[in-house]
Amino acid sequence: MDKDELAQTVLFLKGTFLRYNHFHMSFELQLFVLLSLLLLLPKILLRFRIPTAITAMVLGVLVGVVSGAFEGDSTVNLLATLGITSLFLFAGLEVDVDELRKDAGFLSKHLVTTVVILVVCAVVLGFLFNLSTRVSLLLSLGLLTPSTGFILDSLPGFHYTPNQEKWIRSKAISNEIVALIIMFLILQSTSTWGLIISTTIIVLIIFILPMLFQFFFARVAPFAPDSEVAFLILIALLCGVITRKIGAYYLVGAFIVGITAGRFEHFLSRDKSKDIMYVLKLFFSFFIPFYFFKAGMAVDLKGISLKGILAGSTFLLFFIPLRVVMVGLSLRFFQRDSWKDRIEISMSLLPTLVFGLVIASILRTLKAPPYIITGLILYTLVSSILPAFFLRKAPPVEYGPKVKV
Repeated sequence: MDKDELAQTVLFLKGTFLRYNHFHMSFELQLFVLLSLLLLLPKILLRFRIPTAITAMVLGVLVGVVSGAFEGDSTVNLLATLGITSLFLFAGLEVDVDELRKDAGFLSKHLVTTVVILVVCAVVLGFLFNLSTRVSLLLSLGLLTPSTGFILDSLPGFHYTPNQEKWIRSKAISNEIVALIIMFLILQSTSTWGLIISTTIIVLIIFILPMLFQFFFARVAPFAPDSEVAFLILIALLCGVITRKIGAYYLVGAFIVGITAGRFEHFLSRDKSKDIMYVLKLFFSFFIPFYFFKAGMAVDLKGISLKGILAGSTFLLFFIPLRVVMVGLSLRFFQRDSWKDRIEISMSLLPTLVFGLVIASILRTLKAPPYIITGLILYTLVSSILPAFFLRKAPPVEYGPKVKV
């Protein structure tokens, strides 16, 4: 089947669906079906080692091809924004500044190595694919940066030792902090005044947030029990929108809110922190599938080409071994006590799903070649699935058939 036949088939299916939908399905019913699929089907397919995010994205691709029913829909857009901001809020709360400071020597050497390799890879990518400096740097960032929120959310699904889990968290978080800084600088690099203004706004956010949290805990929280999660989500959404407006994307503001909140004693007490993190995890687990669904709808199947598939295959063949070797060498030379855990740690850091999709959406706005975006998405999907087939899964949760009579 050539491209013209594929396009005609897609148009036929879309037309058939729209005619049926016009007479039989209201928007409310469509939304109910979408909720049912996004909340249940990904969890069911976890049994077959398919990450929930991948399932949600595939559903988005299918809906986009067959109907386009939710394309540009404000409800789905809002739910997707809540999902991505709450995910990075969660990732920010997971940052243990004291622990990162304690391991600063090892992590700084690892990060310097990562930044050097990032720049070298950007130069090579720019030369091979004839890309601009900004596009090649962003592409390199999308190929090398692990998605912290996705990785941390996946940790309970695999069998790790405490040492393995510690280094997975530390490496993922430190890499993402550096990646967000680099992404911000790249996006603001076209205008000196834009960079100054955007940096000033982010500094103001960092300065104002502690005072805002102090006011909330002193004046609001004592009279509004269990309001912490709602407050965190709303502030993360607000800061995410602000950083999106200045060209730094939602995840920057939400991540800053999470890091700031995590420094307050209110969130550090074991019992309170455990409850807050549990509720927040439930929240983003509910909404994040909408982000991946929306990302799937943005995939243009008509734009998929042999050149894009070859680009994705090249990325996989080169960058997957490179990243595994990078982590292994950093452990070998800078943290020999963890050398025996190199496979588990390096494989766990492979997923780039969230960060890769964010970079892909940015590259679309920068008018990057479509085959590069296709290749990045293909690489992102495969790299995010690989750990599920190489790591030992945690035992399933036992639910006894107990019925109270």
